[in-house]
Amino acid sequence: MRNSVPRSQQAFCGEAMPMNNRETMLKKLSAAQFTAWELHLYLDTHPWDLHMVEAHNRASMKAKVLRDEFEEKFCPLTAAKASGVEWLKGPWPWEIEECDC
Repeated sequence: MRNSVPRSQQAFCGEAMPMNNRETMLKKLSAAQFTAWELHLYLDTHPWDLHMVEAHNRASMKAKVLRDEFEEKFCPLTAAKASGVEWLKGPWPWEIEECDC
């Protein structure tokens, strides 16, 4: 029975493991936040690049929308937005087993 096997043993090296909806949304959010941050760093040295200012604003808005959608669907990502202990509910990053490829 596949579900009783630890996740790290469910896939062999090179075999893609399916992600659940929570993981998929977190990856999309992470990519959007990374993009916004990289554009922010670029604008620190190129503040006159109006095309990149617009790209930064779009990336920041996308990250905010994804963050709000994730928090509404699953749980708050930070203690500041939590009411109670919802933000403590797992899994924590070290509780997720991954393939040791």
